[in-house]
Amino acid sequence: MPKIIDPDQRRKQILNAAFRLIETRGVDGLSFRTVANETHLNVGSIRNTYTSQHDLLAAAAEEVGDRMDRRLNHHDLTGTPGTHTVESAAALLGELLPLDEDRRLENIVLGEFMMASRTKEVFRSITDRMSADMQGVVTIVLGGLGVPPGHIARAAISVKTLMVGMTFDASTSHGALSPQQMTALLTEALQSATDRPY
Repeated sequence: MPKIIDPDQRRKQILNAAFRLIETRGVDGLSFRTVANETHLNVGSIRNTYTSQHDLLAAAAEEVGDRMDRRLNHHDLTGTPGTHTVESAAALLGELLPLDEDRRLENIVLGEFMMASRTKEVFRSITDRMSADMQGVVTIVLGGLGVPPGHIARAAISVKTLMVGMTFDASTSHGALSPQQMTALLTEALQSATDRPY
């Protein structure tokens, strides 16, 4: 009797391998052949799931966003003033930071796509959308903290820029910010945003 293949399980297996390869080799190190070697699948099995290398890369980028979205959905994202304290806002935005191994891997993969988009147009629409989505989440959180609408946009740029910088620092050999330090810096930035005399 032929072996029954679970398409979702196969997709998950391929994407997990893609994440590991992007982490260790960068975007250019991802190919059907390297994924086949990593998963011990044949190239044909991978082609049956993703018709081109671009489709596989796009799916890996989308998976980063999906994983982050699943965590964010456990938090209040209404943006209604008073729905967040500084602590709950920091916990929500912390879902996007490399505060543990899973989130660190996601941020490394995302960072590799961001860097690739500088010279490869094919990645630009995905990374531009993900950057805009992050800005949107920060904006919602600041609204929930009660930052006045006329000041949210500027405050969101400041907080997002801090988050991007901390992510770069923590997910490269550039620096060594710990999860506790990142959380403390984010908390301070959010407190500052709520304390400002608007």
